[in-house]
Amino acid sequence: MKRLLVSLLIALGAVAFSAAPAFAAPVRATVEQKAKKETRTVTFKTSIHCQNCVKKLNDNVAFEKGVKDLKVSLDEKLVTITYNPSKTDEARLAKAIEKLGYTAQKTEPSR
Repeated sequence: MKRLLVSLLIALGAVAFSAAPAFAAPVRATVEQKAKKETRTVTFKTSIHCQNCVKKLNDNVAFEKGVKDLKVSLDEKLVTITYNPSKTDEARLAKAIEKLGYTAQKTEPSR
């Protein structure tokens, strides 16, 4: 009787674990889609002039709350930030850049 009960529990456990990923995949996809919809991108013209400036921006602004992606172009002196608008906004991002000693003038990204 104990063997039957143990076998039954093992079989039920195996079924439960094998079915779990099938249900988790659609939920994960929905969360990722929602996260993509909740991002915005802003581009700032800055006063950076060297690779050290680029490093300084990457080391500091990339870790601001809500920042998803940060790209710095030294040649064009542009900082492009993808962020979650429910966690931060353009004014806070500009302030984070200015806090490092650079200007941050919002501009339209070139295509």
